[in-house]
Amino acid sequence: MLRWSLCVCTAIWWWCSVRLGGAVCPGAVNLQGHGPVSIIPTGWHSPDGGAALDVPDHNTLVAHMGARGYFANTCTAGTYNNEQYMALKPLGKTLRFTTDLSGAGCGCNAAFYLVSMQQNTQPSTCGDFYCDANKVCGVSCAEIDIMEANQHSWHSTLHTAYDHNGLGSGYGGGDGYDGPRDFDSSQYAPGGTCIDTARPFQVSVSFPVDAQGTLQAMEVILSQNGKSCPLTARVSGYSGMAELTKALEAGMTPTVSYWSSEAMLWMDGKGTDGRGPCVSDDPGACAATVKFYDFMLEDAGANPTASTAAPVSSDAAVVAIPPLATVPPSTTSASCPGQIQVDGLDAVAIVPTGWKSADMVQVAVPDSRTLVPHMGSRGYFASECTAGTYNNKQYLALNLLGKKMRFTVNLVGAGCGCNAALYLVSMHQNEQPSECSDYYCDANNVCGVSCAEIDIME
Repeated sequence: MLRWSLCVCTAIWWWCSVRLGGAVCPGAVNLQGHGPVSIIPTGWHSPDGGAALDVPDHNTLVAHMGARGYFANTCTAGTYNNEQYMALKPLGKTLRFTTDLSGAGCGCNAAFYLVSMQQNTQPSTCGDFYCDANKVCGVSCAEIDIMEANQHSWHSTLHTAYDHNGLGSGYGGGDGYDGPRDFDSSQYAPGGTCIDTARPFQVSVSFPVDAQGTLQAMEVILSQNGKSCPLTARVSGYSGMAELTKALEAGMTPTVSYWSSEAMLWMDGKGTDGRGPCVSDDPGACAATVKFYDFMLEDAGANPTASTAAPVSSDAAVVAIPPLATVPPSTTSASCPGQIQVDGLDAVAIVPTGWKSADMVQVAVPDSRTLVPHMGSRGYFASECTAGTYNNKQYLALNLLGKKMRFTVNLVGAGCGCNAALYLVSMHQNEQPSECSDYYCDANNVCGVSCAEIDIME
């Protein structure tokens, strides 16, 4: 019997709370790059109706302690149907969101993850078709934990359907063993130097694939406004990549949960090395709610719509350099890649090395803010570019004394043995074409000519 309903509709957005008996559809959130997503909570078939999962506006999910909820195409209050669950296909894409874990201390677990619920035809012991790698409700399926976290620990883990432990990355945990140690308690904690978990922070997760379309890794990056040292949790080399590729191709259901336990040391304990964050767990001290908001789905490698770089106060002038990224190699003929906009300067042309060689490697300029050097490439900032012709007087003579230079770099996939560099050399003043025929010079005489070199980064 319908007790009450309230729906508000606009030309762009809708949200609706429907009660059937004691069952309520919380509403819908916007997944930018996809559209509105309904939220279905667990617990409709339990005596107490389950813990609340609120949707206070079209951008925000508020999980109360004990809640679990699923992204869905539609919601029918009081009725669970596996075919209504969302089948998100994030291979080759990046998912972004912001989370607020304030008050979620040792013994708390705020989770955002993917499970194969749309494909599961068994209602399970929970009655809502829930499945995961630990068979919590009696049914196993593939599980990708983007985050299991509190203010002191962070775990990102890949699980095939029957792999309870999986392979993970992040920080914290260990009860008689050691959990991941990709960062530490000085970097990730309340008041942390890189992520202050007393404040909201941003999460991005990417699922890059190889040439055959097989999942290569799960790459999670944590960043925060006002902080300049993002943290990375990368999971690769997992034996179950083929199975997870199939699960992601079929589509997986994003799921949020918030729970607590006195036995959470597997996630946040000190470990045998003593480097973990929590001596003991105190579930009674967990905050009543945690938040997830500003969800966005985009192609991998795309820049977010808003920068999360920290503003720096200084009396010195600022020169802002656009992002650098690394991608697989390709070849190209003699052409000028394009120009980038450097804040504090006019547009800067990019001149690549290799026009005089048979195997030139590309430096791409996909937009006015981004440089993409391919493997084996080298490129120079210049006042202008003449395709196929090198002229030392065209190279930029940047005067940085008393100034600051800023840029963003994406080194995802550039592991041991790789070298991504941004540096300064005195090429404008070099009158010798060098063995590379492009007037390149450096302190190591790489092309036969030496000059001053300042390596900002290698």
